[in-house]
Amino acid sequence: MIDSKILLASAQTGNADSFGTLYSMYSRELYLYALKLLGNREDAEDAVQQASLEVYTHLKSIRKPESFKAYYFKALANASRSMLSKKKIHIVSDDEIPEIPDGTDVQRQTEESTGIDSALRKLSDDERQIVLLSVIGGFNSAEIAKITDFARGTVRSKLSRALKKMKAELEGD
Repeated sequence: MIDSKILLASAQTGNADSFGTLYSMYSRELYLYALKLLGNREDAEDAVQQASLEVYTHLKSIRKPESFKAYYFKALANASRSMLSKKKIHIVSDDEIPEIPDGTDVQRQTEESTGIDSALRKLSDDERQIVLLSVIGGFNSAEIAKITDFARGTVRSKLSRALKKMKAELEGD
């Protein structure tokens, strides 16, 4: 695996290919986070693109290479939050999801995913963002606090509360 610190140093000197490699290392997580937070493909793509431009423009200001992923997610969180606040987001409803034949692995996985997506939609924007940063981004509460500008204790309590809400939703309570 290519060292992200070396790639970042190279990108900071103007090597666009190095930035492209860095982007490709995190693109799946970034897109999945934006998709689950915003609810549709086009907005997720727009948010990732906006965040990528922001990160690329400010590459030289990144002083801690080990924080690059968190820096990228913070830019994406800000772009997503901006999109959510503009209320231009169309969250896909359950009745817009196409039917999948019964008894298939795809159907079972889709039902599980749909249940999780439904539970995520029941959370507040802040709760959904914190859950996704934890689950998809793999960040701990201290890192999530830096990304979201919440206090560390607030992150822990919102995450705990959100996971309980999701569990209750998935269990049908």
